[in-house]
Amino acid sequence: MSQKAVRILGIDPGLNHTGYGLVDFVPGHFTYVASGVLNVPAGELSDRLGFIFKSLSALIEEHHPNVASIEKTFLNTNAQSSMLLSHARGAAMCAVACHSILCKEISTREIKKSVTGYGAADKDQVQQMVLRHLKLEDTGNRDLLRQLQYPARPRTDTRNQGRQQRNRCIPQRLKCSPLKKRVDETL
Repeated sequence: MSQKAVRILGIDPGLNHTGYGLVDFVPGHFTYVASGVLNVPAGELSDRLGFIFKSLSALIEEHHPNVASIEKTFLNTNAQSSMLLSHARGAAMCAVACHSILCKEISTREIKKSVTGYGAADKDQVQQMVLRHLKLEDTGNRDLLRQLQYPARPRTDTRNQGRQQRNRCIPQRLKCSPLKKRVDETL
């Protein structure tokens, strides 16, 4: 009996450029689906956030991911930059939540550790492992590889850790809903 692939949307949020990558995952195997960058037009903050929300919503409607992952915000030395990044991240997470998709937050260190086995790996090491996981040729497109590191992260969580992460990402009103049941069945 073959297992149905779980489609994972990885999001690298940014107020100027929001990256995304989509892969299908069957235990032990990843398949590349799509990736790209949303180039957010300059303008008022609310318009830029609306662009991120609408663009990701259209992407979700086109590709129908089962789950999403997004980079956790880290505290930058520049508080203004961190706050603006958080706005972009919030717009992306709202787009995912409005489509009733589970969103898992992942730190950069967690990604590096799960992709390469070493939490302080450099970008080249991460990119080489992403190529290997997805069985892709190196085209020199570093933006593509950056977008794919979020969904290509191997699933190494234990059952309880995964459940705790899922519950943190699901809004309170959805915790006892058909969405939670669907997420538990998917994962």
